[in-house]
Amino acid sequence: MQSGSGMNVRHEGESGRPQVITVLDMVEAVRMPCDIIGRSDRTVSRPAPISDSAPECVSFYSKSAENASCVIGASRAGVILCAPESAVAVGACDDRTMLLVSNPRLAFIRVMNAFFAPEKPVGIHPTAVIHPEAELGERVYIGPFCYIGKASIGADTVIDGHAYIYDGVRVGKRCVVQANAVVGSKGFGLERNEVGAFEALPHLGGVDVGDDVLISSGVVIARGTFGDTVIGAGTKIDPLTQISHNVVVGRDCGICASVVIAGSVEIGERAWISFCASVRNGISIGAGATVGMGAVVTRDVPPGTTVYGVPARERQSVS
Repeated sequence: MQSGSGMNVRHEGESGRPQVITVLDMVEAVRMPCDIIGRSDRTVSRPAPISDSAPECVSFYSKSAENASCVIGASRAGVILCAPESAVAVGACDDRTMLLVSNPRLAFIRVMNAFFAPEKPVGIHPTAVIHPEAELGERVYIGPFCYIGKASIGADTVIDGHAYIYDGVRVGKRCVVQANAVVGSKGFGLERNEVGAFEALPHLGGVDVGDDVLISSGVVIARGTFGDTVIGAGTKIDPLTQISHNVVVGRDCGICASVVIAGSVEIGERAWISFCASVRNGISIGAGATVGMGAVVTRDVPPGTTVYGVPARERQSVS
């Protein structure tokens, strides 16, 4: 084992992002059709909530058009992203510019990422411990007191402080592993013997994490018994979630805080599992399915359906 290289941690683009952002800059950043109502030469310098803003701020409104006139009318933000129907409810506004988009929250996220998000750190903290056979891609960040075993970390990935990455783990490109996450620990594979004591199954597999995955603080992902536990590209995992051995999570899934997923569960792409849900071992959750908050899933969930409750049952549509 060896400690980190001692190189200074730096931030990509430390020269800084522009302090003054124009309306046309934001129109380009939202990457969706966007109409401008009001002055197109207006500038902003910071984001703010719509209810606590100032003329130099950009904000957004994504709720019902019925309340748009009251909320947007009372806001002091210089630029507001909102839906066309909200702008109709508000009417003409000389003291602000409105950018009309189909998805104001998504457009605001894109503006935030383009102009205001913190720059990505790059480098290896001197307190990190890294296996001599670990493979680190370009522009990675390994934070303080991390442990990286005989693992592979893709380019542009950020591993925050105190994360523990075991042997046999592959983390893709542009991932974020937040503080105190554990990836590749041994799973809870036990069998009682003749006298009722537990005997543990060795876990020889690894964990395969795709590109652009978020593994939040306190998440624990167990390695597979023989094959790999798999986390599909683009999936986002909220804090304090447990993902057990041999689980296969598809692409672009959302797994909220404090979810427990037992062994050998299969989750289809773009599924959503709400916070505090529990999924029994061996269950299949179909692509595009939604598991409601606090649900206990004891049987398979068909693709595209919504289940909730204890035990979880399918929501019935109302005619």
